[in-house]
Amino acid sequence: MATQFVMGLGLVEDEENILLVLNRWPIGEVWSLPGGRMEPGEAMTDCVVREVQEETGLLVAPVELAYIIDVHNQPHDQHFLVHVFSCRVVTGTPRVPQNDEYVVDVLWAKRDDVARYITWPIYRDPLLAYLAGHEKKYWLDRDAYRPEEGKGPK
Repeated sequence: MATQFVMGLGLVEDEENILLVLNRWPIGEVWSLPGGRMEPGEAMTDCVVREVQEETGLLVAPVELAYIIDVHNQPHDQHFLVHVFSCRVVTGTPRVPQNDEYVVDVLWAKRDDVARYITWPIYRDPLLAYLAGHEKKYWLDRDAYRPEEGKGPK
């Protein structure tokens, strides 16, 4: 049976930019929205606030559920249910955390450059669709990690 991960990500925007983090994962360094795993007993919105603050130093307030990504990694027998919330900044300045082995960099990327950073289609395509105003809220990829078939980070 697959290991399951329930996650919350924060889509933090200003007028022209999206906040991104560079994560060091076992599969390599990958740009993504800030966020991570929900802890037992934690509400999803609390998870998003905590994870964004841990990874970027910003205190945010979730505004709305933007979309959900249902990702399966067959080779590693993992299942990720990822909740992405649009967030507004309450306070803080983006910074790379000192005690997080997974976060390598934090940056404000121009909206038009997001696809240059987030290259993994299952994470990039829902974000770009949301930013373009599409209404789709649920994205499923039952086989999202197969690098030999071009599925995964580039």
